[in-house]
Amino acid sequence: MTLLAPAKPGGGWLAILCESGLPDQAVRWGEQSSSGRSVAFAHAIPNGDRTSLADSGLCRVFFDGVLHNAGDLGKELGTEADAAASVVLQAYERWGAECLGRLRGSFAVLVWDRQHDSLLAARDPLGAFALFYAQGAGRQVFLSPSIDVLTIASPIRRTLNVPALADHLSHRWPDTHETFFEQVKRVPPGHRLLVRSSVLSVDRYWDPAPPGRKVDWVGEDELEGFDPLFDQAVARCCQRSRTGIFLSGGFDSISIAAVAADGARRSSRPLPVALSLAFPIPECNEETVQRGVAHALGLPHEVLPFDDTVRPEGLLARSLQLTSTWPAPILNTWLPAYSTLASVGARAGVSVILTGSGGDEWLSVSPYHSADLIRRGHLGRWLGFVAAWKQSYRVSWPQVLRGAVWTYGVRPLSSLALGRVAPATWERSRVARLMRKTPAWVAPGGALRRALEARAARALTPTSPSQGFYVQEIRTGMDHPLMSMELEETFEFGRRLGLRVQHPYWDADLIELLYRTPPHLLNQGGRSKALVRRSVARRFPLLGFDRQKKVVATSFYRTTLTREGAAAWKGLGGVQALADLGIVNPRATEEAFTAMLTGSKTHGVYRIWDILSAEAWVQARS
Repeated sequence: MTLLAPAKPGGGWLAILCESGLPDQAVRWGEQSSSGRSVAFAHAIPNGDRTSLADSGLCRVFFDGVLHNAGDLGKELGTEADAAASVVLQAYERWGAECLGRLRGSFAVLVWDRQHDSLLAARDPLGAFALFYAQGAGRQVFLSPSIDVLTIASPIRRTLNVPALADHLSHRWPDTHETFFEQVKRVPPGHRLLVRSSVLSVDRYWDPAPPGRKVDWVGEDELEGFDPLFDQAVARCCQRSRTGIFLSGGFDSISIAAVAADGARRSSRPLPVALSLAFPIPECNEETVQRGVAHALGLPHEVLPFDDTVRPEGLLARSLQLTSTWPAPILNTWLPAYSTLASVGARAGVSVILTGSGGDEWLSVSPYHSADLIRRGHLGRWLGFVAAWKQSYRVSWPQVLRGAVWTYGVRPLSSLALGRVAPATWERSRVARLMRKTPAWVAPGGALRRALEARAARALTPTSPSQGFYVQEIRTGMDHPLMSMELEETFEFGRRLGLRVQHPYWDADLIELLYRTPPHLLNQGGRSKALVRRSVARRFPLLGFDRQKKVVATSFYRTTLTREGAAAWKGLGGVQALADLGIVNPRATEEAFTAMLTGSKTHGVYRIWDILSAEAWVQARS
């Protein structure tokens, strides 16, 4: 095993497992295993206390990231070691690969076991840290938290994954392991990679409620454990660092800000710095709430007008500049604005930024709960669920009823029935329906379209989920490729700015409770996010959180896309790079794009960014 640092500071590391002979590269430490494979470890680019290396003679461990429960594990192991790699090494020597399930934090870890001539690599339980791998010639295995390092510093082919890009434009992501490069694969969140006897395997090591087992739902009395677990999750992210918080006007970031402020005062640490964007239209501008929360908590507060963060080019132009240098097409179009905001925090001494990411996934009730309630005949609970839906979101009664009765109710139940009566026929019909959602301008060639059809079958969810529709849907918080991609994007965002971006709501111990919290308890009081709503409302009685509905910037985003889209298209010169790969028909794409800009295809306006981002990214690699 070889760990190599790329030339660019902060760029990450590259690990190589060779069958024989060390690679002709700068190896800092190496040895040959009993099987003849070349193995080596070296300390990666210095990152303060982020990277560490430990060796016992039998095993060598490399750790990159943050191990939140190093102290607790040390006590259990009877060791005073404080370096994460040393703690993991001792845990591995006591518990073997099962030790991975005990680790909490944001990390990638590699273990070379000399005794068993094996390599074990793992990503943290929820995937806040990135980890990718590729298999090269001569049974080489390459690993890195950076796709760029894998594609630049290793000899693997840099061929783009054309079917994955076409599926991306069709809003399908059927394989959680794949990336937009053919040879580069992801180690999914909560998974481990094992290479033993030249056989590589990837499997899950952490799961709060494994499929096939009955969910052990928590009772109302057990919800008393939420506050201590939430406090612990926030405290873990704030250890030894000046903290910033991306403070919106929603419950997720506000609840984190309140707990972080309390923790800072208890431990005599500097108070967190609140970092906010002020949007230019009233319906999505939460500046009054943001300022009210920061003032009530006594936090230093930086508020930037959104337009100032993307001047002079504008949002889309700035986002396309970023996406051309990113390891994957950017999903979050707001990234340039948050980059400017984070830089303001960094100048104030912030080295860790907390986000409210994960709150929507784990504190809210999936609308697919409607299908479970209808199936079980729980009319009273269904009516309560519908009422809570209406009270919690800015939607009309017709929208709520259409969703609760048909989209997330009768339709999945009809699919269940048809899947039982004629499973093969219904599966073919479902694949055909998915393919009909492929835009007409995508995959003009028959071979690519056939490939997409085969991939669509892998994207189907079970029609009769063993744990119910609700559980099947919330598992996407752990299993869906988009969740991995979003967290990897945030990881890359922090890496480029020299900051750690942390997500308390993605804490594994907290999720082990929230996963098993039944919907009616998440919606206590007839509104969503009950576990934090009442405490936030009590903390800030003048800001109306007991009645607040979720604010979204949908209309502002749509307006921005249509206002700036034409100039962005002209700047790219169309979609020739995508067309050269056979991913799109250029004429049909231009016609569809124009229709989106003029509003004649308003339902597809969000594809404006999909097209622009994919084209800019492919152009940069052509």
